[in-house]
Amino acid sequence: MTTEHVAIIPDGNRRWAKQHGIKADKDIYNAGGERTAEVLEACFKKDVRHVSVWVGSRSNLINRPKRFVEELENLYKTKVAELAEHRMIHEHDVLIDVVGEWRELLRPDVSAALQNAMDTTQQYNERVLTILVGYDGQRERGAAVQSLLESGDDAPDDLEDASELLRKHSWTGQLPEVDLVIRTGAWQDPHNSAGFMSLLTNESQYAFPEVLWPDYTAEMLGDTLDDFNQRERRKGA
Repeated sequence: MTTEHVAIIPDGNRRWAKQHGIKADKDIYNAGGERTAEVLEACFKKDVRHVSVWVGSRSNLINRPKRFVEELENLYKTKVAELAEHRMIHEHDVLIDVVGEWRELLRPDVSAALQNAMDTTQQYNERVLTILVGYDGQRERGAAVQSLLESGDDAPDDLEDASELLRKHSWTGQLPEVDLVIRTGAWQDPHNSAGFMSLLTNESQYAFPEVLWPDYTAEMLGDTLDDFNQRERRKGA
Protein backbone atom coordinates (compact mmCIF):
# COMPACT_ATOMS: atom_id res chain seq x y z
CA MET A 1 0.00 0.00 0.00
CA THR A 2 1.32 3.45 -0.92
CA THR A 3 1.16 6.08 1.79
CA GLU A 4 0.78 9.30 -0.18
CA HIS A 5 -0.10 11.80 2.55
CA VAL A 6 0.66 11.69 6.28
CA ALA A 7 -0.57 14.42 8.61
CA ILE A 8 1.06 14.84 12.03
CA ILE A 9 -0.26 16.50 15.18
CA PRO A 10 2.82 16.69 17.44
CA ASP A 11 1.01 16.84 20.77
CA GLY A 12 2.48 16.59 24.27
CA ASN A 13 5.28 19.16 24.26
CA ARG A 14 4.15 21.01 27.37
CA ARG A 15 3.50 17.81 29.32
CA TRP A 16 6.94 16.55 28.33
CA ALA A 17 8.52 19.82 29.46
CA LYS A 18 6.72 19.60 32.82
CA GLN A 19 7.93 16.03 33.33
CA HIS A 20 11.50 17.21 32.71
CA GLY A 21 11.30 20.27 34.95
CA ILE A 22 11.35 22.75 32.07
CA LYS A 23 9.43 25.89 33.01
CA ALA A 24 10.73 28.69 30.79
CA ASP A 25 8.37 29.51 27.92
CA LYS A 26 11.25 29.74 25.48
CA ASP A 27 12.37 26.17 26.22
CA ILE A 28 9.06 24.29 26.25
CA TYR A 29 8.98 23.48 22.52
CA ASN A 30 12.73 23.21 21.87
CA ALA A 31 12.94 19.43 22.22
CA GLY A 32 9.90 18.93 20.02
CA GLY A 33 11.32 21.26 17.42
CA GLU A 34 14.55 19.28 17.33
CA ARG A 35 12.60 16.05 16.84
CA THR A 36 10.65 17.32 13.84
CA ALA A 37 13.40 17.15 11.21
CA GLU A 38 14.28 13.59 12.21
CA VAL A 39 10.69 12.39 11.86
CA LEU A 40 10.19 14.25 8.59
CA GLU A 41 13.26 12.64 7.07
CA ALA A 42 12.01 9.23 8.17
CA CYS A 43 8.72 9.93 6.36
CA PHE A 44 10.47 10.90 3.15
CA LYS A 45 12.74 7.85 3.31
CA LYS A 46 9.56 5.77 3.53
CA ASP A 47 8.47 7.35 0.21
CA VAL A 48 5.72 9.47 1.72
CA ARG A 49 5.28 12.25 -0.83
CA HIS A 50 3.18 14.67 1.25
CA VAL A 51 3.67 15.39 4.95
CA SER A 52 1.56 17.97 6.78
CA VAL A 53 2.50 19.09 10.31
CA TRP A 54 0.28 21.19 12.56
CA VAL A 55 2.81 23.25 14.50
CA GLY A 56 0.44 25.91 15.83
CA SER A 57 -3.29 26.49 16.05
CA ARG A 58 -5.00 29.83 15.80
CA SER A 59 -5.97 29.41 19.44
CA ASN A 60 -2.28 29.08 20.40
CA LEU A 61 -1.62 32.51 18.93
CA ILE A 62 -4.62 34.45 20.22
CA ASN A 63 -5.49 32.86 23.57
CA ARG A 64 -2.09 32.32 25.19
CA PRO A 65 -0.21 34.89 27.31
CA LYS A 66 1.69 37.44 25.24
CA ARG A 67 5.12 36.31 26.44
CA PHE A 68 4.36 32.70 25.57
CA VAL A 69 3.21 33.69 22.08
CA GLU A 70 6.38 35.72 21.55
CA GLU A 71 8.53 32.72 22.37
CA LEU A 72 6.42 30.54 20.12
CA GLU A 73 6.91 33.01 17.27
CA ASN A 74 10.66 33.03 17.91
CA LEU A 75 10.65 29.25 17.65
CA TYR A 76 8.75 29.35 14.35
CA LYS A 77 11.19 31.88 12.96
CA THR A 78 14.28 29.92 13.98
CA LYS A 79 13.18 26.34 13.33
CA VAL A 80 11.47 26.89 9.99
CA ALA A 81 14.52 28.81 8.75
CA GLU A 82 16.75 25.95 9.88
CA LEU A 83 14.44 23.45 8.22
CA ALA A 84 14.56 25.31 4.90
CA GLU A 85 18.35 24.95 4.94
CA HIS A 86 18.37 21.37 6.19
CA ARG A 87 20.22 18.82 4.08
CA MET A 88 17.18 16.54 4.11
CA ILE A 89 14.94 19.11 2.43
CA HIS A 90 17.31 19.55 -0.50
CA GLU A 91 18.28 15.89 -0.84
CA HIS A 92 14.62 14.88 -1.14
CA ASP A 93 13.53 17.90 -3.25
CA VAL A 94 10.97 19.03 -0.68
CA LEU A 95 8.75 22.02 -1.39
CA ILE A 96 7.81 23.83 1.84
CA ASP A 97 4.36 25.38 2.02
CA VAL A 98 2.86 27.21 5.01
CA VAL A 99 -0.92 27.14 5.49
CA GLY A 100 -3.19 28.96 7.93
CA GLU A 101 -3.78 32.52 9.07
CA TRP A 102 -0.13 33.06 9.87
CA ARG A 103 0.23 36.20 7.78
CA GLU A 104 -2.48 37.90 9.82
CA LEU A 105 -1.36 36.60 13.22
CA LEU A 106 2.44 36.54 13.29
CA ARG A 107 4.97 39.36 13.66
CA PRO A 108 6.22 40.69 10.31
CA ASP A 109 9.73 39.29 10.85
CA VAL A 110 8.33 35.82 11.57
CA SER A 111 6.03 35.94 8.55
CA ALA A 112 9.01 36.98 6.44
CA ALA A 113 11.00 33.97 7.67
CA LEU A 114 8.19 31.58 6.76
CA GLN A 115 7.79 33.19 3.35
CA ASN A 116 11.53 32.88 2.79
CA ALA A 117 11.35 29.15 3.56
CA MET A 118 8.72 28.77 0.86
CA ASP A 119 10.71 30.87 -1.60
CA THR A 120 13.91 28.93 -0.87
CA THR A 121 12.29 25.62 -1.83
CA GLN A 122 9.87 26.69 -4.56
CA GLN A 123 11.92 24.97 -7.26
CA TYR A 124 11.24 21.53 -5.75
CA ASN A 125 8.24 19.32 -6.50
CA GLU A 126 9.22 15.75 -5.64
CA ARG A 127 7.80 16.00 -2.12
CA VAL A 128 5.74 18.58 -0.22
CA LEU A 129 5.98 19.59 3.42
CA THR A 130 2.93 21.57 4.52
CA ILE A 131 3.41 23.44 7.80
CA LEU A 132 0.14 24.53 9.39
CA VAL A 133 0.52 27.72 11.47
CA GLY A 134 -2.37 29.72 12.86
CA TYR A 135 -4.51 26.91 11.50
CA ASP A 136 -8.07 25.97 12.46
CA GLY A 137 -10.07 23.50 10.39
CA GLN A 138 -13.39 25.10 11.20
CA ARG A 139 -12.13 28.46 9.99
CA GLU A 140 -10.71 26.79 6.89
CA ARG A 141 -14.18 25.52 6.04
CA GLY A 142 -15.66 28.94 6.68
CA ALA A 143 -13.04 30.61 4.51
CA ALA A 144 -13.72 28.07 1.75
CA VAL A 145 -17.44 28.85 1.80
CA GLN A 146 -16.72 32.58 1.75
CA SER A 147 -14.27 32.18 -1.15
CA LEU A 148 -16.78 30.06 -3.06
CA LEU A 149 -19.57 32.58 -2.61
CA GLU A 150 -17.31 35.40 -3.78
CA SER A 151 -15.97 33.47 -6.76
CA GLY A 152 -19.11 33.51 -8.87
CA ASP A 153 -18.62 29.83 -9.79
CA ASP A 154 -21.70 28.12 -11.20
CA ALA A 155 -23.72 25.99 -8.80
CA PRO A 156 -22.60 22.33 -9.01
CA ASP A 157 -24.93 19.66 -10.37
CA ASP A 158 -24.71 17.27 -7.41
CA LEU A 159 -23.43 17.02 -3.84
CA GLU A 160 -20.17 15.30 -4.78
CA ASP A 161 -19.34 18.12 -7.18
CA ALA A 162 -20.28 20.63 -4.47
CA SER A 163 -17.88 18.96 -2.05
CA GLU A 164 -15.04 19.05 -4.58
CA LEU A 165 -15.75 22.71 -5.33
CA LEU A 166 -15.60 23.57 -1.64
CA ARG A 167 -12.30 21.74 -1.36
CA LYS A 168 -10.97 23.65 -4.37
CA HIS A 169 -11.55 26.92 -2.49
CA SER A 170 -10.00 25.70 0.78
CA TRP A 171 -6.52 26.42 2.12
CA THR A 172 -5.45 22.78 1.71
CA GLY A 173 -7.38 21.98 -1.46
CA GLN A 174 -4.22 21.48 -3.50
CA LEU A 175 -3.24 18.49 -1.36
CA PRO A 176 -4.31 14.86 -1.83
CA GLU A 177 -6.56 13.09 0.67
CA VAL A 178 -4.83 12.30 3.96
CA ASP A 179 -4.08 8.59 4.31
CA LEU A 180 -2.96 8.65 7.94
CA VAL A 181 -3.21 11.15 10.79
CA ILE A 182 -0.61 10.61 13.53
CA ARG A 183 -1.32 12.30 16.84
CA THR A 184 1.12 11.81 19.69
CA GLY A 185 0.27 12.56 23.30
CA ALA A 186 -3.41 11.63 22.98
CA TRP A 187 -3.56 7.87 23.42
CA GLN A 188 -5.54 8.21 26.65
CA ASP A 189 -7.97 10.59 24.97
CA PRO A 190 -7.82 9.89 21.22
CA HIS A 191 -9.48 12.75 19.40
CA ASN A 192 -9.29 15.28 16.62
CA SER A 193 -9.17 19.04 17.30
CA ALA A 194 -10.67 22.10 15.61
CA GLY A 195 -11.79 20.09 12.59
CA PHE A 196 -8.17 19.35 11.67
CA MET A 197 -7.89 18.99 7.86
CA SER A 198 -11.55 17.95 7.79
CA LEU A 199 -11.87 18.49 4.04
CA LEU A 200 -9.14 15.90 3.40
CA THR A 201 -9.80 13.25 6.04
CA ASN A 202 -13.00 11.57 4.86
CA GLU A 203 -11.34 8.15 4.69
CA SER A 204 -8.28 8.74 6.87
CA GLN A 205 -6.89 6.25 9.34
CA TYR A 206 -5.64 7.47 12.72
CA ALA A 207 -2.69 6.47 14.89
CA PHE A 208 -2.24 7.51 18.52
CA PRO A 209 1.25 6.40 19.57
CA GLU A 210 1.66 6.09 23.34
CA VAL A 211 4.33 8.76 23.55
CA LEU A 212 4.70 12.53 23.91
CA TRP A 213 6.03 14.28 20.81
CA PRO A 214 9.62 14.99 21.96
CA ASP A 215 10.07 11.25 22.58
CA TYR A 216 8.62 10.17 19.21
CA THR A 217 11.55 8.85 17.18
CA ALA A 218 12.18 8.01 13.56
CA GLU A 219 12.04 4.33 14.51
CA MET A 220 8.60 4.84 16.05
CA LEU A 221 7.47 6.61 12.90
CA GLY A 222 8.59 3.59 10.92
CA ASP A 223 6.60 1.30 13.21
CA THR A 224 3.53 3.52 12.85
CA LEU A 225 3.72 3.42 9.06
CA ASP A 226 4.35 -0.33 9.02
CA ASP A 227 1.26 -0.83 11.18
CA PHE A 228 -0.80 1.39 8.90
CA ASN A 229 0.34 -0.44 5.78
CA GLN A 230 -0.79 -3.75 7.29
CA ARG A 231 -4.31 -2.51 8.03
CA GLU A 232 -7.24 -3.56 5.90
CA ARG A 233 -8.81 -0.34 4.66
CA ARG A 234 -12.48 -0.98 3.88
CA LYS A 235 -13.41 2.69 3.29
CA GLY A 236 -16.98 2.09 4.40
CA ALA A 237 -17.44 -1.12 2.43
